Amino acid sequence: MYGSPLHHLENNLIRTAQLLDLEITASALPGLILISFEDSLTHTSETKIIRCTNGWDMHRLDQTNQLLRRVVRSNVDVDQAIVELEQIITAPPIYAWYWQVLNWGILSWSLCLVCFGGSWHDSGLALVLGLMGGVLSLAAGKFSGYTNLFEVSVSILTGLFGAALSQWGCFAAISLSATAVLLPGLVMTTGVIELSSRHMVSGTVRVFYALLLAFIIAYGLLIGVQIYNKIAGNLLLDGALLDLTQCHPLTRWSWFGTFPIGIINIAVLVNIHWRHWISVTVVAGICYGVFWLFKFHLGLDDLAPVVASFVLGLVANIWSKFTGQTAYMILLPGEMFLVPGSVGVRGFSSLLSKEGGQGLTLALQMITTCLSIMIGLFASSFIVYPRGKQNSALVTV
Repeated sequence: MYGSPLHHLENNLIRTAQLLDLEITASALPGLILISFEDSLTHTSETKIIRCTNGWDMHRLDQTNQLLRRVVRSNVDVDQAIVELEQIITAPPIYAWYWQVLNWGILSWSLCLVCFGGSWHDSGLALVLGLMGGVLSLAAGKFSGYTNLFEVSVSILTGLFGAALSQWGCFAAISLSATAVLLPGLVMTTGVIELSSRHMVSGTVRVFYALLLAFIIAYGLLIGVQIYNKIAGNLLLDGALLDLTQCHPLTRWSWFGTFPIGIINIAVLVNIHWRHWISVTVVAGICYGVFWLFKFHLGLDDLAPVVASFVLGLVANIWSKFTGQTAYMILLPGEMFLVPGSVGVRGFSSLLSKEGGQGLTLALQMITTCLSIMIGLFASSFIVYPRGKQNSALVTV
């Protein structure tokens, strides 16, 4: 529901029902919520099946969470709350379609510099291909028949045009940046978190989907490169397609200038209202500063995502405790900077390129990074909320 963590959603629904003197049993699956209303007097029950669109809409999630707090504190009656909930559901998007398309390009530009070791020239090419992905995303929203072809078509076209532009830039940085919105790192991390919280069905579905999506992107990029090689009549790109060591990154100090832009782009991507941009950027900046310190200065590569995710969750939960903002909304952009989506795509790309050893190493690195993020986020939530929330929903990791 608007990207709410499923491993907390069931408990939140049951606790909310108890406050409203309702007897229910709830079960949450990706895209589906089952709620059984029980009557102990007549020994009957009524089951409601609620379909939910997958994706992240933090603005609606935050509004729903704030409305729930008002209901729990008796600041609004249930009838008025239902009316306001209908308004939240039917409200138009807070960012128009042209901002969403432009955001794809700018996000690709910023991630190329910060995450994929690209140069200024690489980032400009990534911006152009990112805009192409944004236009195709808009088409997928308009034409339901194209939705199933969206990811693979974006990957093939990015591979094709990225190969054509590779003589002027680094193909790995350009292609990964242009497909950054599709990368399955957040889905994989969420799946690992849900498996660890013993939600086997939803966790397994997300992990398998993340692996499949990583394979689709890697396969699409490979097909696009092969199409270009046939058209050009040469092997401009061969072997390890997504080798980031061939890129020419900027100095690491320059990342701090482009990092806030990337965070704001992610905030637009997951529909965080502009009023929360400052808080989101500050929290994510603290997290990234810790990650940068441990990884690049102390050389503790394995410990960096654990400590960074712990600090991210700790600051976001404390911020939520004092400001009343939804913790998950505050920490999500910072978490998306830590997740290892590109590692999985590079791993499958290496496997498809007959470099099995490197591919297995990268796949293992993706899983261990997800586990590291999970440990840090769980530990931070336990410290701030050791017994959960008593009078409101726990909307965090």
